Amino acid sequence: MEENRNMFEPNGLLKKGSYSLQVGAPNPNTLKKVTNFYNQALERVCGTARFEETFQYGVMGGADSVKNEVAKFLTRQYAQSVDKDDIFVTSGASEGLLLLLNTFFTAEHTLFVEDPTYLLVNNFLKKGYVCKGQPVSVLSDGLDLDELEAKVQRLPDLPITESTPFRAAVYTIPTFHNPTGISYTPANCKRLVELARKYNLLVIADDVYNVLSYESETNDINFNPPPTRLFAYDDKSHADYKGNVVANGSFAKIVAPGLRLGWYEAPKRILDELKTNYVLLSGGGMSSQTSYVLAEALRNGDVDKHVQELRILHRARMNAVTGVVDQMLGEYGVTITHPAGGYFLWVKLPDNITAESVLKYSSQELQVTFVPGRAASLSGNYGNHIRLSIAYYETDEITEAARKFSQAVIAVIKQAKE
Repeated sequence: MEENRNMFEPNGLLKKGSYSLQVGAPNPNTLKKVTNFYNQALERVCGTARFEETFQYGVMGGADSVKNEVAKFLTRQYAQSVDKDDIFVTSGASEGLLLLLNTFFTAEHTLFVEDPTYLLVNNFLKKGYVCKGQPVSVLSDGLDLDELEAKVQRLPDLPITESTPFRAAVYTIPTFHNPTGISYTPANCKRLVELARKYNLLVIADDVYNVLSYESETNDINFNPPPTRLFAYDDKSHADYKGNVVANGSFAKIVAPGLRLGWYEAPKRILDELKTNYVLLSGGGMSSQTSYVLAEALRNGDVDKHVQELRILHRARMNAVTGVVDQMLGEYGVTITHPAGGYFLWVKLPDNITAESVLKYSSQELQVTFVPGRAASLSGNYGNHIRLSIAYYETDEITEAARKFSQAVIAVIKQAKE
C-alpha cells in the first residue's frame, strides 16, 4: 500500500472521482513545477562558498542575503517598497501567528478575530489555546471597526509590561480574505491602524494571498498589483507611530506549503523582542537551510514566473466556478462572491437552507465536499454560507465540481419546498 504523502489523504480527501472543495492547497501540477525550479536552485547554491554552513544553526530572523531577496520579491510583487530591515524569516504563517501570540500575550489576553475568518484559527480559540477569542463582524469594506472599538473598550485592564506590551491582539486577513474574498478598503485600513495606536493593540495581518491578484485592466496577463497591504498604513513617518502592525506572510500558497517558509514584516520593537524567544534562541532561527534555497529561486526570478502562472490558472478557475454558480443557481436566490484574487469563494444560500444540508446531499450523492460557513465563524454564524476553494483542481475538474455542487444546492432547495 502506498504511503500517504500529504495531510489530506489520511482524512479521506482527494479520492479519485470526488471533489474536495475545502482543500486550500496548491495544485499537484504546479508543485511539479516548483520541484523543478527548487532543485535547480539547490544545485546552484550547493556550489557556493560555505554552503555547508546553511545546515548549521541559523541566523536569528534570517540571513541578510535571504531577507534581501524576500524584500526585493515583495517590492516587485506589491509594487510597493518593502524594507529588508523589516523582514524576519519564519516557518510559515501558522507558526508565525503562534510565535507572536506566545511571545507577547497570555491566556488572559484577548485575540479579536474576524467573523467569519480562517477556520483553523477558530478551532484553536474554541479550545482555549493561547488567548481568549472574540469575534468581530466583517462588512463589505473590512472589519466592523465600531464593533471592534466597543469590544476593546470593555476589555479588563491587564498589566502592561516589557514582555506583554499590548492590551490585546487583532487577527485579520485584509487582502483577498479567507473565506469571503474581500479586501479591506483604504479607509478601513487607516482607521484600524488608528484604533490600534489609540488602544495599544497588536494587529496581525495574515498576508498569505496578497500577490495572487487576478484583475487586469486589459483582461490579459498584465495583472494589477494587489491593494496596499495593511502594514504600509502603519507609517513610520507619523508622529504617533509606535509599530502596531505585523504582516504575517507565507510562501505556502504561492510556492509550496511543504517548504514551511514565511516571513514577517514587523516593527523594530517586535523584532527585538522576538530575538529573545526561547524557540528561536535554541533552534537558531526558522527554516534556515530551506530559506537559502528559496532565496536563490527568488533571485533567479523563478518565483515571480511561478506566481504569474498561478494568476493565470487561478483566474480561469475562479471564473469557471463563479460562471457555473451564477448560471445555475442565480434563479434560486444563491449568490457567490467575485473576488479580485486569492483562493476562496463565498456562497450565500437562501435563508432557509443550511450549508450542512447541502453538504450531506452533495457528499453522499455527488461526492463533492466543502467548508460550511459555520466552521469559519467563532460565533457560529453563517449557517447558510459555504466556502469553496479554487486552487487545487484543474479548470476542467473544478468546472465539473461546480456543476455538481450546484446540482446539490438545487436538489436541497427543491426538497425544502416539498
